[in-house]
Amino acid sequence: MDYEAMSSMDFKDEFARRREKIYAKVAKLGSLSAEKVLFEEYDKLCEDATMGDPIAQDVLAEWYRNGNQIVPENIEFSNKWLILAGSNGNKFSLDRLKLHFGYTFDRIINVADFGKISARNHINEFNYQYVLGKLICQFVVEDMHIDPLELSKSKAVYLPFSTLIMRRFDRSIDAAVDKVLEELRKK
Repeated sequence: MDYEAMSSMDFKDEFARRREKIYAKVAKLGSLSAEKVLFEEYDKLCEDATMGDPIAQDVLAEWYRNGNQIVPENIEFSNKWLILAGSNGNKFSLDRLKLHFGYTFDRIINVADFGKISARNHINEFNYQYVLGKLICQFVVEDMHIDPLELSKSKAVYLPFSTLIMRRFDRSIDAAVDKVLEELRKK
C-alpha cells in the first residue's frame, strides 16, 4: 500500500474499515468464539504493526486507549503505538497528535532561519504539520526506544491517563525540536 499518497481521510477510512471488519466478524459469534477471533485479530494487528503498517499501529493505539476484552486500557502503550504510526506517515495519527505538537510546531516555525529551512525542504502551510509531525514522531521513537516488536510482545497492564506518563512523552517531544531543526538544516 502506498502510504505516502494517502490523505488523512484515506487513513481514517482505512482505520475505520479495518476496525469495523474485526468487530463485524466478532459480532456474529458467541462469546468464546468471539474472544478467540479477537485474540487472532490482535495477533494479526501486532504482526502487521511490527512490519511497519501504520494503520495496524493506529488500531492498536485505539485499542489500548480505550481497552477491550483483549487488552487493558494503557495510555503508555496507546501513545507509543500512535507515535509509531505517525513516524510511519499515518496522517490520521498525525492529525490526532497535533494537540501534543502545537507548541513544538511553534518553536520550530519561529526560529530565525525557518524561511530558508522551509524553502529548502519544500515545507509550506499545507504540509508543515505532516512534515514536522512525522519527524517529531521519528525522533520520539528513537529517544524513547520504542520498538514495535518489543511493544507487541510486552504484557500490558491497566494504566489509565496519568500526568506522569504524559510528561515523559512531552519531554521527549520537546527534546525532538533541536533534532528536527538539525535534520532540516542538513538538507
